[in-house]
Amino acid sequence: MLDLALETSSTVGSIALGNEEVVVQSIEFKGPRRHSAALFPALSRLGLPRLKLRRIIVGLGPGSFSGIRVALAAAQGIALVQGVPVVGICSAYSVAKQKENVTRLGVFADAKRREAFCTAFSLGKLEKETYLIPFDELEEHAGKFTLAVSAEPLAGIPERVYPRAQDFLSLPADFPGWVTQQPLEPIYLRTPVAVAAK
Repeated sequence: MLDLALETSSTVGSIALGNEEVVVQSIEFKGPRRHSAALFPALSRLGLPRLKLRRIIVGLGPGSFSGIRVALAAAQGIALVQGVPVVGICSAYSVAKQKENVTRLGVFADAKRREAFCTAFSLGKLEKETYLIPFDELEEHAGKFTLAVSAEPLAGIPERVYPRAQDFLSLPADFPGWVTQQPLEPIYLRTPVAVAAK
């Protein structure tokens, strides 16, 4: 049985089909089209809906809130039709997989509102879950890592590394980073700006 993975937290989106042993197919999309326009043609190229899936994996960011929501909506629709579960994963785990030999890795993302997200890893293992830092502390904070990376331009972080859907497929079923609590939500770490009146 195969898993479908979707990753749309940055300007480079991707989907992949496979399991812990093999990546059957991986498709990347970027450019002027929004992920909402590029995702569904990419899913068609994979051969949906005729594929029978085991589960669907979605990168939850941190990153583009609207991009992640598009992937979540697509995953939930496919899961409903196929009767399979949807699980989430912090997108930074993909970057850690790509850079698993780095002693201390800081994965940064723009959190807007003059803040940045940071997720810390040590030799590919999670050191500290995603947290917020003020923009005016970004360069100093990034300097504490052996390597600091971001998928988007951030001051003082020159290296770009994009999360990839294919990296999620190799993570084992008992991986501690899976998010199974429903409904799945993008990583945000803030309370709502507006709260409905009682």
